[in-house]
Amino acid sequence: MGVSTSALIMAAVGVTSLVSPEVAHFPGSFFDARAKEPLQRRAMESWPGPAQIVERWRAGELDKQEKMAVLLGASASHDPQLLPVYRDAIESDDPRLRMAAAYGYRELIADALPQVAGGVDRDAARALAGEIVAVTATLRERPLVELWLQAALANEDASMPGWRGVVMQRPVGLCLRALEEVVVFDDVELIATAYRRAQGRDLRLGLVELLEAVTLQRFFIKPKDPSRGWGMRQVDEAFDAADAYLEDWLDRRCDADPGVLLSSSLATMGLPGIDPWSPEAYVVWQQILVKGPPPWQMMAARRLYECGGRWQPLPASRAPSPAGVEARQQLIGWYRLRPEQRPDRTSRKSPDAD
Repeated sequence: MGVSTSALIMAAVGVTSLVSPEVAHFPGSFFDARAKEPLQRRAMESWPGPAQIVERWRAGELDKQEKMAVLLGASASHDPQLLPVYRDAIESDDPRLRMAAAYGYRELIADALPQVAGGVDRDAARALAGEIVAVTATLRERPLVELWLQAALANEDASMPGWRGVVMQRPVGLCLRALEEVVVFDDVELIATAYRRAQGRDLRLGLVELLEAVTLQRFFIKPKDPSRGWGMRQVDEAFDAADAYLEDWLDRRCDADPGVLLSSSLATMGLPGIDPWSPEAYVVWQQILVKGPPPWQMMAARRLYECGGRWQPLPASRAPSPAGVEARQQLIGWYRLRPEQRPDRTSRKSPDAD
């Protein structure tokens, strides 16, 4: 079979083909379980960036199959630049494009995934298009992580400072799962602000876990003695101790540059003078992936990807689940690292202790 003229032209000008055979399995359980991950990995590792994808979409360069691939694959980036693509597709006359747009939009913003096998009718499409417009306007002013922090606080009739925009009506558990997917190292101040405004234990515990992730700190420590058990009383005791320490730590550190915070945390681990963003820190992040607690592993995987490694999202709160364990093992194997037993870190040392 010969190579088409269009394919030769694309290769000559360096245009990446977005054709992805996985879209044939959408929607359905096989796509969710087997086809989506390789599609999204290819999107995250070899496709053009979101701005270029939007440009090609608007220029009419993509056929239907490529549009389907974009809607289902590029959503893994959680990049709001892509929102106009989803609004355009949800208003399409093509039923499959509408289904892919509804599914991919929810994934793009880290929301719960909808059941779209029955199709997306015109009324539902119009309603979703209106939501996309409102979310787009909000995310021009605020980052996606703050959208979910606001949604979490709304469960307690609380709010982020000066919030104006969409307020997602979602349970705390869903908000925390979404935050795990979109949080970045620069979000420490936003998370600290939400923590200080939150009242419920579940939300505050979830936000502590996120703060641990973006600062490489340990705030919430389980009891040393395994004979004590780990019931609600022990959770409350550990959280009271964590809360007092964290408030003091935030007073001293939350306005610092995230890179300075990370450097301080690495120094506490016995690695002084390491720039966490430098190429030399690549091995450090690998060791954190192998030995660190789940929130650190989640962010180590992300940092290693940013350095050119494999795209493999790791959960924090769901790390002990079979899916979480398998994802981490696959990533460790890809980097050809030796899995090690995570050390029992039962003491807390402040970076200011030295």
